[in-house]
Amino acid sequence: MEQFSVPFFEENFRAYAEQNEDVFNKQQAMNSYYVSMVSTLVNDNINKNSEVVKRIRNLNTAYQNVRSS
Repeated sequence: MEQFSVPFFEENFRAYAEQNEDVFNKQQAMNSYYVSMVSTLVNDNINKNSEVVKRIRNLNTAYQNVRSS
């Protein structure tokens, strides 16, 4: 699985929600992971802005997919 792809993020959303189910409901866990990833991506020193945009788009698509499932 390609790192930072939609399936990568979907798997991580599900894993994070499952690992934290005693603390957060699914939506709260997903929001926590999402905010954490966006902060990391924005602060990442990647020279290629298009790569950052692609990763954020994939993160958003994965969020929407897992949220609706």
